[in-house]
Amino acid sequence: MESPSTPDGSGHKPVRYFLLRSMAVAGMACALGLSALAPARADTWPSKPVTIISPYAPGGTNDIVARLLADRFQKIFGQPFVVENRPGAAGILGASFVMRAAPDGYTLLSGNNAALVVQSVVKSPSPYDPASAFTPLVKIADAPNYIGVSADLPVKSVGELVALARREPGKLNYSSAGSGSFGNFLVEYFKLLTGTDIVHIPAKSSGPALTELMAGRIQLMMDPLVLSQRNGGRVKVLATTQSTRLDAYPDIPTIKESGGPEINIVGWFGWVGPANLPKEVVEKIDAATRTVMADPETRKILIAAGVVPSPLYSAQFGAMIREDVKRYQDIKVRAKMVVE
Repeated sequence: MESPSTPDGSGHKPVRYFLLRSMAVAGMACALGLSALAPARADTWPSKPVTIISPYAPGGTNDIVARLLADRFQKIFGQPFVVENRPGAAGILGASFVMRAAPDGYTLLSGNNAALVVQSVVKSPSPYDPASAFTPLVKIADAPNYIGVSADLPVKSVGELVALARREPGKLNYSSAGSGSFGNFLVEYFKLLTGTDIVHIPAKSSGPALTELMAGRIQLMMDPLVLSQRNGGRVKVLATTQSTRLDAYPDIPTIKESGGPEINIVGWFGWVGPANLPKEVVEKIDAATRTVMADPETRKILIAAGVVPSPLYSAQFGAMIREDVKRYQDIKVRAKMVVE
C-alpha cells in the first residue's frame, strides 16, 4: 500500500508532520483538562457543596435562621449546605466576603437588614451598595424586635424606662450585635425620639449581648432574641417595636401602648448572593424556598426563634432593600449616627 504523498515525494512523513500532530493532540488534551476544571454550569447547580456565610458569631437569631434553611436545602438538593460563621464589624466582614465571591451560587450570604442595609448607611465610608453589590434571593422572615431589660431594673413599662433614663442620663447602658447593628440602630433611634442618653456597649453578636443582659451587666437590649428569655426570670420583655401586637404574643404591647413613642421598624432575615448570579440559580433557590416555607415544622421553629415567616422572592426582595436604604438614610441623618 502506498504511503500518502508528502512534500518531498519520498513517501516518508517529515519531522514537521509529527510535531504538528503532537501539538494538536496536546491542545485537545489541554482543552479537555480545562473543561473539567471549569465552573459547573448553572443548570447543574448545585453539583458540589454550597457555603452559606453567616456574618455573626454562632448562637444569634441570624445563625438559627441560616442553619435551619441550610438543613432544609441540603435535604432538597442532596448536596451539603455548610454554614460558616464569619463574624466581625457587625456583619460587614461576612457580607464583604460574599460580595467578592464568584457569582456561581456556591457562596451565599444568610444575612439581615443590619449587615446589608444599616451598615451601608451608617458606616463612613459605606462598605457597599446593597442594591448593586448583591443578588437578592429571598427574604425568609421578619424580625419584630423586642425591648428587653434586665430583671433587676426597676421598670415595668417603656414609659417607666424613659422616665428613669431621663432622670439618670448616661447611667443606663445597652448592648447589641455590634456597632452599626440593627439593635444599635434601633436604640439610637429610640434615644432620638425620647431625648434620653443611654450608653452603647457593643458585643460580637446577639447571643453574647443577651448573656450580658441576663447577667445584669447591661440594662437594655432591642433584639428578637430577648423573647427567648421572657419566661426565664432574668429578662423582662417590655414591648415590641412593631406598630401592632403579634398574634403569637398578644400579651406583649407595642412601644406606644407601653408608654413610649410610636416606632414601627421591623428587621428581616434573608439570603443574597454575589452580584450577577445566574438566573437558573436564583430560580432554583426560589422554588426550594417556597417548598421549605410551606412546611409547618419550619415555620414553627422560626416563630420559636422570635421571627415571623414572611417570604419575599428576588424581585420583591430587591425592591424592599432599595426602600430600606432610603428610609434608614433619613433616620441616620436625624439621629446624627455615624459609625467609623
